[in-house]
Amino acid sequence: MKKYSFYIAGGDLRSAYLAAALAEGKNKVAAFGLSGADEILKGVFKSESLSDAAGFDAAVLPLPCCDGEGYIKTPLSDKKVKLEELINSLEHGSVLMGGFVPDWVYKLAEKRQIAVYDYYEREEFAVRNAALTAEAAVALAMELLTETISDMPVLVLGHGRIGRLLASILKALDAKVTVAARRFSDLAWIRSEGLVPIEFMRLKEHISEFGVIFNTVPAMVLDGELLSMTDKKAVIIDLASEPCGTDFAAAERLGLKVRKAPGLPGKFAPKTAGEIIKDTVLNILSEREEDSCG
Repeated sequence: MKKYSFYIAGGDLRSAYLAAALAEGKNKVAAFGLSGADEILKGVFKSESLSDAAGFDAAVLPLPCCDGEGYIKTPLSDKKVKLEELINSLEHGSVLMGGFVPDWVYKLAEKRQIAVYDYYEREEFAVRNAALTAEAAVALAMELLTETISDMPVLVLGHGRIGRLLASILKALDAKVTVAARRFSDLAWIRSEGLVPIEFMRLKEHISEFGVIFNTVPAMVLDGELLSMTDKKAVIIDLASEPCGTDFAAAERLGLKVRKAPGLPGKFAPKTAGEIIKDTVLNILSEREEDSCG
């Protein structure tokens, strides 16, 4: 396999394990903004300035890659730098990869002839990351519960990648799993998977029956009215990306046990999450090589 040079800019422990895994593969690796993970970064050059990115084949950003003001996410460091600075440091013809890449990054990079890829949009990443999210969600629920999840009535809101994988794990743990969906095709799949399907419009009739509720829908689903009908002892875990799907203010007023839990892979299994990113970025570069040869 061809070796590359990677500049890892910012991120949490996922990025640190990503850098370490790439270095173990005999790639040249430098890391910026990961000073809180020095023990992990063996064989990785510690960069103090984004200007060091010049000459690297690819720069890899975290998930999400930046905040609303364009600063690279650097939770493990006190360094605060603009993503634009990194783009301006990269050489023409290099590659920039990250998660949740905003449109302005593509436009700015295009001016410098830098190829941009959002690894979060890749199917192989999405499937493996969803599986990791589902596993972590179950682990979080078990931490919050005072009884076993086996034989417990559990509700999963949404039947996308995470919802399907989550429901499968819960079923394997002998939970009584109900999955809410809107499309009739999804409801049919839910039934064929040996689970109980329910339409969202019927949630009011049954919401009080569940001991755990997982939301995977990134739109308001658990509003104040539905929350007021839930069992006061229920655990609610919202896995959706912003704007999430739970009225957290209403949940707090009602005294419900709610956890806002995006980005679980980075918190529960950062090493595995970093390896998923590693495999994906290597796939991207491999495809570029094949396209150039073809």
